[in-house]
Amino acid sequence: MRLPDSKKSRVVLIGSSRYGSTGLPDVPAIENNLSTLFDTFTGQSTGFIAPENCTILLNPEDQASVGELVASASEEAEDLLLIYYAGHGLLSAARHELFLSTTNTTPGSRLPFTGVDYSHIRDACMESRARTRVVILDCCYSGRAIAGALSSSESDSAFFNQIQVAGTYVLAASPGHGVAKARPGQRFTAFTGELLRILREGIPGAENLLTLNSIYKHLQYALRASGNPIPQQQITENADVMALARNAAFDHSLRDRDKAVIVSPVGVVADVQPLSSGTFVDDAAVEVPRVPRTLAGRDELIRGKPSKWDYLLYASSLWLGMESLNEKWTQYEAGRSSRSRHMSVAQLCHYVDNSLGKLQKITHRIDGCLSEELQDRAFEQPPEQADPDLIKRMASDLVGVYEDYMNWAMAIRGIVAPHKAARLIEMTALIADTPVREVKGFVQEYVDEIDALGDRYASSEVASINIHLKLTITLNQEVLDAFLEERTKLN
Repeated sequence: MRLPDSKKSRVVLIGSSRYGSTGLPDVPAIENNLSTLFDTFTGQSTGFIAPENCTILLNPEDQASVGELVASASEEAEDLLLIYYAGHGLLSAARHELFLSTTNTTPGSRLPFTGVDYSHIRDACMESRARTRVVILDCCYSGRAIAGALSSSESDSAFFNQIQVAGTYVLAASPGHGVAKARPGQRFTAFTGELLRILREGIPGAENLLTLNSIYKHLQYALRASGNPIPQQQITENADVMALARNAAFDHSLRDRDKAVIVSPVGVVADVQPLSSGTFVDDAAVEVPRVPRTLAGRDELIRGKPSKWDYLLYASSLWLGMESLNEKWTQYEAGRSSRSRHMSVAQLCHYVDNSLGKLQKITHRIDGCLSEELQDRAFEQPPEQADPDLIKRMASDLVGVYEDYMNWAMAIRGIVAPHKAARLIEMTALIADTPVREVKGFVQEYVDEIDALGDRYASSEVASINIHLKLTITLNQEVLDAFLEERTKLN
């Protein structure tokens, strides 16, 4: 894990904020996207590249101006080639090919003649000798431009089939069927604004350098918590391990701590502090509403701030986050995989051994999600000082652990190896099954408890009600025994 070589890297920042076509609304925030990304990538404390190697192209008029800049950067880059685009993304009607809009782009039949054909950018990446190629797209992918959004798409596969390039990392602002938000009056688009916050403020508890992978995970959590589309990534050949920034929130006291982790075949992996919903005051008039199940209801809760709104907000954010993962949960329960990789038995054993450490790291994040210090900051403040964004991020982080457990297992199941290793693959994937279900059960129990607080308080003879829920992550001993048996056989 390292930062790019400043002299051997090139960054291209392209953005279209103004459009001549009435079918494509202007997005003024994109101009701020570019200038602030430039300052961040080239800054003394946050940057990794010299200003002369980072180029801004704002409001290009045509495909030729974009092509000349991308081609030059692709030819010059030896270490990192990073291409960023913000604007309207459109799919052609005939073949669903991706086009990026310029100032003079016209939707419809003229799109292929007036937009930037993404395949040309993809080809430039393929031909570049750069060690790592990164494409960041803050746009969506259909031919339908929507006010307040950057358009939507008909399918994820129509997009991702076009962008896959060996040795390249692609980060997209939303899934193919989603909408990349550009809210009127905001300084940045939603996706790039959150990306900038992570690059400039850092990630507490993360490594000293922020890799593309760690940035992506926290983009997921933060954008889910704020009700925005969840970004997507496409990785080939481990391109996601490249770092883009120093972690401004890094705890340097941890620098020398041994980071080796091993999953123990016995008992409890994580045992965190109880999550308490607090103590109610002696007031018979207290009324606690139900947990909001919609983004609109959650927003109304924040505006109205009824009794115990902070706990209701946490429960609502947990519920909404889990709901957004229902499709992935269905796929996980069905035993589906996320990708296919061919490995020999020796490669599989090495991969599995390393993956156990990753599973342990996922589990350790729970301590941060439910720490006593974080609970005090979120729930023990006077009502006027409580921070709803902190509470939403706290919930999103726990939902993120749940998702990462599923991603871990589905990635294991996606490995294609010789038949004699099939049982090791399945037993390894099953290690995450109990933790997944324990986090899911904890969230459901917490939401149910908070949902019932009003009824419980009304029917209680005591003056206060306490709720103490404890999340303990365990490993199934039978699964562990089977895993160890299969792993030993293949030594």
